[in-house]
Amino acid sequence: MTAPIIITTRPLDDAARDIADLRQKGITALAAPMLEIKPLADLDLPSPLEFDAIVLTSRHAAAMITDPDWHDLPCYCVGASTAIAAKDRGFRQIITGPGDGKGLVERILADKRRSLFWPSAVDTGFNMAEALKPHGISTLRLPVYKAAHTTAWPDDVDAALRDGKVAAILMHSGRAGEHFSALMERHGLSAARQDITAIVISSRAAGLCGQGWHNIVVAATPRRSAMFAEAAIALGLSPTLFDDDRLDQDL
Repeated sequence: MTAPIIITTRPLDDAARDIADLRQKGITALAAPMLEIKPLADLDLPSPLEFDAIVLTSRHAAAMITDPDWHDLPCYCVGASTAIAAKDRGFRQIITGPGDGKGLVERILADKRRSLFWPSAVDTGFNMAEALKPHGISTLRLPVYKAAHTTAWPDDVDAALRDGKVAAILMHSGRAGEHFSALMERHGLSAARQDITAIVISSRAAGLCGQGWHNIVVAATPRRSAMFAEAAIALGLSPTLFDDDRLDQDL
């Protein structure tokens, strides 16, 4: 019988949402947050008058732009959850991308923008400034928060891994997957990988999650619903269990 537990590696608040939504479908889930969101202090933001738009590739970045003078600029958001966060913060002209950086670039090019401000994480999987540069678009990147590695190793997660009860691990970023894999090794659990499916959000993330997994599955799209659909498959359930657009408002 397939092991019944799913582990989510997202930051604590996000992991709590994952657990609640999985449990609604009768799936047991545990949180092993690998990253903690930390705003950077003493930010020196430029003037919004210098740009014709702002681009957000993370909903966490939206929370850092509190000056209402920014909220009149067109705001390009990588996906639905970032768009909702931007709206909640007061942005009024929101353009929602398809959920990945490449798709957002195409939308920006279509609108013929010339000068963008990109508040970002310290570490990013997709470099928006570099992607736009060949097209003659000036993009000022300013890191506004850091997703820092956590050191905690939850007891319930450790026990589930040692007891062989984990079917799959949700890895929403390469850094989270890489850190989780390293912590498994540190705690003498590397062999447990052979019975676990690593569900990752992108091919890049898959390359950072280490070797020895029963399977590494890249979600069809970088969306929560797609990640959960793969978790359902790992449990021998129907992926249609998570056909719900609401799930993609929280990634």
